[in-house]
Amino acid sequence: MKSFSCALFLALIAGSAEAQVVSVVSSSRDSVFDGYAPGMGIASLDRTRAIPAFNPSYIAVKLEANADRSRVNSELARAGVQEVTRSFALVPDWRIVRVRNDGAEEAVAALNGKPGIARAQLLSIYTLDSQDTPFGIDMVNAPEAWTRTASQGTGARVAVVDSGVDLTHPDLPVPVAAQSFVPGQTVDDFRQHGSHVTGTILAVDNDLGVVGVAPAAQLITAKAFSSSGFADSSWTVAAIDWAVSQGADVISMSFSSSAYDALLEDAINAALAAGALPVVAAGNTNTNTPRYPAWFDSAMSVAAVDSLKAKASFSSFGPKVSVTAPGVGVLSTVPVVGNSVTWNSVTHAAAQLTGSFGGNKTGPIWYGGLGLAPGDFPPQVAGNIAHVRRGNIPLGTKVANAVAAGAAGVIISNNTVGGAAFTADLLNNFLVPVVSVSTADGDDLIANPGITGTISQFNNGHTYLLNNGTSMSTPHVSGCAALLFGKFKPLTGVAGLPPLTVRWVLEHTAEDLGDPGRDDIFGWGLVNVDAAAAYLAGRLVCPGDLNSDGIVDDTDFVLFAADYDLLASPGGPWTGSDFNGDGFTDDSDFVLFATSYDLLVCP
Repeated sequence: MKSFSCALFLALIAGSAEAQVVSVVSSSRDSVFDGYAPGMGIASLDRTRAIPAFNPSYIAVKLEANADRSRVNSELARAGVQEVTRSFALVPDWRIVRVRNDGAEEAVAALNGKPGIARAQLLSIYTLDSQDTPFGIDMVNAPEAWTRTASQGTGARVAVVDSGVDLTHPDLPVPVAAQSFVPGQTVDDFRQHGSHVTGTILAVDNDLGVVGVAPAAQLITAKAFSSSGFADSSWTVAAIDWAVSQGADVISMSFSSSAYDALLEDAINAALAAGALPVVAAGNTNTNTPRYPAWFDSAMSVAAVDSLKAKASFSSFGPKVSVTAPGVGVLSTVPVVGNSVTWNSVTHAAAQLTGSFGGNKTGPIWYGGLGLAPGDFPPQVAGNIAHVRRGNIPLGTKVANAVAAGAAGVIISNNTVGGAAFTADLLNNFLVPVVSVSTADGDDLIANPGITGTISQFNNGHTYLLNNGTSMSTPHVSGCAALLFGKFKPLTGVAGLPPLTVRWVLEHTAEDLGDPGRDDIFGWGLVNVDAAAAYLAGRLVCPGDLNSDGIVDDTDFVLFAADYDLLASPGGPWTGSDFNGDGFTDDSDFVLFATSYDLLVCP
C-alpha cells in the first residue's frame, strides 16, 4: 500500500485540482424508470426504492484553520486516506478523499475529534424526488406576471442541478453553460428527470409543447445525477460550486436524502451568501421527518399541491416548508432514450436495465455462461465487456459476479427461443452500463468470443411526460424567482435584489391555503408570482404604490406611515416602504414617495 505522502497533505491544505470521483455503490436499490413507450408521453418515473446510505470509498474532511501539518498528516494516514480527489472554491476548508478497502465508516470514526480535523463525514447519497402518475404555469400566475412586468425572465440565470438536459429538445433553450460532475458521463440527460425539471422553468415560449415559468431566463445545466438517478454529495456540491461561479441567480435542486450532510449545508449556506437563491424539494415521504437539503435554513423548501390546491398525497411537510407549488400531473419536456450494442459494424437493439449506471463502453466481449460466479468469466473480461445468459439466478447477482471479475460493462442475452431484448430491475446500482439483447444476438456473441463491441446510450428523440413529485413543484418556484430576478434588476449604482428578499417576497405574497399565516403543510401558501411582481413594482418601478393598484394615493400613505414607524424594512432591502434598497424606511424614502404621490398615477 502506498504511504501517505507530504504531497497529499499539501493538497489537503492548499486545495487539489478538480478530479473525477468514482464512487462504488453496491447492494442497493435505485429509483426506477420503466413502462415508457416512445411517443406515448407517459412513463412510470422514480418509484421509491431503498438506496445505499453513503459512498463506501470516499469521505469528506473539513480542516481546522492553522492545523498542525505533521499531526494532520499522521491522523489521515492512520485512517487510511489514499488521495485527495476534489476540493471546492465555494467551501475551501472541505476536501473529498478516497479511503482504502471501502472503509468510509471506519475512516470517519477514526478522524472525528482528531487534532486539525474540524469534521469528517460520509458522502450522503441523494435521489431525485419525483413519483409516477400523470397542470402549473397558470396556477402560479406566470402569464399575468409576464404582462405586468413585460418580461419573461430576461437577465436571470437559473442553474438546474439534476440529471442533465436534452440538449437538442426543440422546446428547451441551449444552456449558456453546461457541465457534468458525474464520472464518465456527459451532460446529456438519459434519466429524463433533469429535462423535465428544466422544461417547467425554461421551456421556450413557442408553438411547441409547453412553456416554462420563465422562458426567457438563461439556463445553466449542472449534471450531478447519473443515468440511474443517484448522486453522492461530492457531485452535488461540485455542481453547486460551479453554478455559483457561472453567475446563477437561482439554483434549482429537486432531490433529497434523510441523511444530514454538513458539506452540503456549508455549500448551500455559501451559495446563498454569494447571491444565489437555493430552491429545493421538500421530499416525497408524506411525513414531517427531516429531509436534506430541505431542512437547511438557507434552502427554500417547496412542498406540492394538486390542481385543486390540496396537499399532494406524497408531499413531505414540516417546519421548514417555505411555500408550495403544483406538483401533480405536471407536463414537461423529456428526451426519448435509446440503447444499442454494436459489433461487426452492425447495430443491435438493446435495453438498459434499471440500476445500470448507463453510458457507453467499447471493448472485447467475453462470455461468462450464466454468470453464476466470478470464476465463470475468463480473465480477459477485466476492463472489458461481459456477456451472460439470462436464467437460474437473479439478474443483479449475474451483474455483481461480472463486476467482481472486473467487467466494465455487461450484456445479458435473453434465454428463450426468439426472445427479444428486455427491461428489468436489477435491485441495486452498478457503476457500469448493463443492457439486454435478444437470444439470437446472444448466440452470435457466443459464436464470436472476444469480438470488439460498443454498448451505447443515446438520445433517440424528444417528447413530453406527465410526472408528479416535489421535484415538479420545485422548478415552478425556481421559475418564479427567476422572473423577479430578471425583471427587478435596478440600474447601475443601485443595489440589486438579494436572494433573501426574493424569498421573503414570494413567501409573503403567496396565496394562504391552510391555517392563517405560515403552517407546516403549505408553508406560506401557494406561490403567486404576479402578486410578488406587483409587490416589487410598488417599490422599484413605481415607488409609493404600496397596494399595487396602479395609483399612489392616501391608502398608500397610510401604509407608508406604518412602515416608517418600523424604520427597518421587514424582509430585507426593497421590502416594506424601502424604495432605495438600503434596508431602511426613512426620510430618503419619503422623498421618493412624495414625488410619486404628486404624480398620482404610476407610469
